[in-house]
Amino acid sequence: MQAEDIKWIHVEASSRCNAWCPMCPRNQNGYGLRNGLIEQDLSIETLLSTLKLLPNCETVQLCGNDGDPVAHKEFLHLLESIPKNLNLQIHTNGSLRTKKWWKQCADILSDRPHSVYFGIDGLEDTHNIHRQGTSFAKAVDNATTFIQNNGKAVWQFIPFKHNEHQLLECMKLSQQLGFSDFSVVKSYRHHRSLARHYQTGKQYKLDPSDFYNRMWSKKIPATKETCMHLSIPSVYLDVQGKISVCCYKSQEQGFANLNELFAQPAVNSDVIARDAICQFWCQGIHGK
Repeated sequence: MQAEDIKWIHVEASSRCNAWCPMCPRNQNGYGLRNGLIEQDLSIETLLSTLKLLPNCETVQLCGNDGDPVAHKEFLHLLESIPKNLNLQIHTNGSLRTKKWWKQCADILSDRPHSVYFGIDGLEDTHNIHRQGTSFAKAVDNATTFIQNNGKAVWQFIPFKHNEHQLLECMKLSQQLGFSDFSVVKSYRHHRSLARHYQTGKQYKLDPSDFYNRMWSKKIPATKETCMHLSIPSVYLDVQGKISVCCYKSQEQGFANLNELFAQPAVNSDVIARDAICQFWCQGIHGK
């Protein structure tokens, strides 16, 4: 793979976040930040200089491992800086910022292809069992403001035992509010039962949904059918500006720039085989 082959870049814009989801790698099962995590934003200059080296890139996905891209202190400026011919896919919990800010965001995105995935895992009584520290009401208000100003929004739902009974009701609400789509993510976040309250540290369980087979430890070779990064030539840019073949490999091996990455020998698919949690997450996020 060479720079000319890349069609998709997955970008971690920020390692900051207001949420304390128990299975997120940024924290310790929901209580306290992971040891060694530095809260910072990706420099806009680093993103733009990387994009210049990818002449055939079509999509910029703003998501990441450790943070919510909307937490980037200059996120609107970052959006304005990205070339308008590129499709933007943004993932957020939606309860950051104000309705005024979300109107500004919609205005910036109005003349370019885009979709914003709002992570809303249930209704008022269940949403923040997983997405601790967030507000269901604020996420819905922000998403509604974005939609009313011609923004294209997707309701992203992660099912657990405690919220799976609300799936159809959430789908109906998403249609009433004007979401363009509803995405059920088969997430790795149910494979561990340990969770801790973000304020007290008290343990509780996040039981997996019955919707999906519990395949969390089964190894699956990376192929075009099971790995987004092989089906769509892509790279991952982390918040420190390091680049790697995907976000799952970034913590194991990140390179300072594209030249270093492409200088590496081709990787056999058996070597980068991931367990089912990776396959499910990529397929859900990227619509595979």
